[in-house]
Amino acid sequence: MTAVEAGRARVETARSEAIEEASSDGGVVFGPSNRLDCEAIERIAHGARVAYSVEARRVMERSCAVLAEAVASGEEIYGLTTGFGPHVCYAADPDASRQGSALIAHLAAGWGPLASRDVVRATIAARCQVLAQGCSAISPQAADAMLAILNSDVVPAVPAIGSVGASGDLIPLAHVARVLGGEGLVLNGAGEAIPAAAALERAGLAPVELEARDALSIVNGTALMTGQAALSLARAERLLGVAERLTAWAYAQLAARRQALDPRLHAARGHAGQVESAERIGQAIPVAYVEDEGRPLQDVYSVRCAPQILGACRDQLEYARRVIEREINGVSDNPVVWSEPGSEAVLHGGNFQGQQIAFASDAVNLAITQIANLIERQLDVVLNPELNGGAPLLLAWTPGAMSGLAGAQITATAMVADMRRSAVPSSVASLPTNGRNQDVVSMGTMASRVACEQADRLSGVLAIHAIALRQLAFLRECGRADGPVVQPPAWCPPIDGLKVDRALHGDIERVAADFIRPTDL
Repeated sequence: MTAVEAGRARVETARSEAIEEASSDGGVVFGPSNRLDCEAIERIAHGARVAYSVEARRVMERSCAVLAEAVASGEEIYGLTTGFGPHVCYAADPDASRQGSALIAHLAAGWGPLASRDVVRATIAARCQVLAQGCSAISPQAADAMLAILNSDVVPAVPAIGSVGASGDLIPLAHVARVLGGEGLVLNGAGEAIPAAAALERAGLAPVELEARDALSIVNGTALMTGQAALSLARAERLLGVAERLTAWAYAQLAARRQALDPRLHAARGHAGQVESAERIGQAIPVAYVEDEGRPLQDVYSVRCAPQILGACRDQLEYARRVIEREINGVSDNPVVWSEPGSEAVLHGGNFQGQQIAFASDAVNLAITQIANLIERQLDVVLNPELNGGAPLLLAWTPGAMSGLAGAQITATAMVADMRRSAVPSSVASLPTNGRNQDVVSMGTMASRVACEQADRLSGVLAIHAIALRQLAFLRECGRADGPVVQPPAWCPPIDGLKVDRALHGDIERVAADFIRPTDL
């Protein structure tokens, strides 16, 4: 065996071991046959190891060969023989490395707070899955560098604002590309920005030189908006489940009429999400639940119509999941290097346009906001003596001497008001830019960023409702309120009851973090 052959064998062995490691213990393998869901992106965002499949390596190499042949034939190719964006009518720099460096340098703008570590890791993961489809013609060296920073937990510092979601997430991804080249900043464990060169050295990684096509392959795609959208969707579905379980707890505490959950009622209407939400609420109600025959025949809408409202949110999220996961597993490059034998081509178009993700993210946002609207109204029912079965106003141990959950309710109201203000769709907020080249843009990155923020706010509203339900149970346990004593369900974090007023900020933050945290990490 020659030295070259031995070196290739070592590389192949290392790659096989990486695939085996990533395939076990919650890791993720990128590849055209390995369809990823939102939860896979979320696992990577929280530290799961990654690898490219053997098939991904093969199609990536094939796309490089197709591109090289097209260049050799004298074909005009965007970014290689031409300038970028509106400069497409000008010739490229004959030095491919200089061309790549210039692309990354001019895009490394941006503004505002830095994206969180999990968002940045989700972004890189989403881009790696696109590269693994074999239509990007990225070099093996550059593709491996993307894997390496994920597996070494080197997290680029990426300004949250700068992409209009049209020609991909150019500016955020340029900050990722800079780190690959040993420039720019990365986030340490505390979320502070530190020089990338030193961080790469500590991780045992060498900077890579990105030529024009490598640079374009990294920055020209919908990775940030897609990664954020995947995180928002995974969190939204998890919080929807919490809302359904809290609704069940409220049903039991209020001794509400269960007929509103009858499966026949929901089957008659025929909406799958409504049927599922009614079933989930019903299954979560304690076995010992007893209706209060003295309650009105029909409860207020926030209780009686909860399956219809949460079910509609469930349907909305199902739509968004389909769109987001198609994007995760699709190709958002320009040009697209099609390498299927017999139909090879370099195709120029606009797959980087993020309109689908913009619409899906707005759908997630609207569903999250409506869940918060419902839960805030349920909270008001629980705090109101006219509706809660006679418990004290605002669930104070001694009304007047105490204020109970007054501050917590005001907080929930403020959060819902903020959510309603942020529920304005971003997907139709197009503004032309880039020398009129990008004359219709998606704003998908803004839409997905807001959806993530809305999920955080919803977790706080849910936490306050859980604290209120726990306080109602506590007052009944202690004989300070009439009605059935329904013990807190096992899934709810422990919450101490209030005999005296205390600051609840810490409790709200703790319970909210528990609700939004992935359960399989």
